[in-house]
Amino acid sequence: MKYILIIICCAILAACGNQQSDKLVIGLIKPSMNHLPVQYALDTNPEELNNYQIQYFHSGWETNEALVAGRIDLAIMPFTYAWMDVSQDKKVKIISFLERESDGIIASSEYANRENLTGSKMGVLKNSTLEIIPEMVFEKQGLSMPQMVPFRTPMDMAAALQSGEVDAISYYVPSIYNLAERFQIVDWYSNTFPAHPCCDLVASEKALKSKGNQVNAFMKMLENSIRQMEGDPQNTSKIAQNSFGLSEQITSQSLAHTKYMLGLEASGKDFEAQAAELMLSKGYLARKTTSNEIYHQILP
Repeated sequence: MKYILIIICCAILAACGNQQSDKLVIGLIKPSMNHLPVQYALDTNPEELNNYQIQYFHSGWETNEALVAGRIDLAIMPFTYAWMDVSQDKKVKIISFLERESDGIIASSEYANRENLTGSKMGVLKNSTLEIIPEMVFEKQGLSMPQMVPFRTPMDMAAALQSGEVDAISYYVPSIYNLAERFQIVDWYSNTFPAHPCCDLVASEKALKSKGNQVNAFMKMLENSIRQMEGDPQNTSKIAQNSFGLSEQITSQSLAHTKYMLGLEASGKDFEAQAAELMLSKGYLARKTTSNEIYHQILP
């Protein structure tokens, strides 16, 4: 009888595991507003997400580790991780750009603008858009770069700025505004690269093959959610306030510096290719990669 019960329990657990794996498992970075369109859908049309399972992570590198390990099927994360993965022959694809802009530089009060940052120390998130994009900005503007100080997490960067270990940090909304009372925002990267991709939709090749219909449906849901957000700014603001614990003012400021748009337009690909060249020169990519290796077109 004991062995029969064990067999029954194992069968039940296996069935539950299979049921869970049938869903599209989506990884989101909890403190980032890059997944606001998903949150909007959760609040306004929760039944649309019945076929998906959402897992939250604290950072981009943690999300990426889960994706390449096969624990999630799809993620919204900085594009730099996807390029690094493909250069290492990891089986992932960027299926769309999503969050645009949203990042900039916040610094001590003596630094009025990016031109003043020459000779300063600036914290960056190693091997992420928060390291690569500011270097692209300084190069594009013909400015001498600050001394880039790499950190592992955004929280470490914020602590370093507050302790005076660095003079500035490369940061993102809404967290950048949590520091704005003591420090000043000196530049937005969108001033140099308007509507640049930041966080993309990245899927495992396995999910694209085995759960292709669910991936397509999720993309269409996101497209509809973004369209509804554009026509419903007041409710979008309230959802962002409640989801991220923000004041109305910080929400308004954050949304003013964030765009959501799906697609794989040529200008976005060119921007990411420039970033990849810089990553390759820094040794972050194992090899040079091609556009066909990186992207998988779903939306027309």
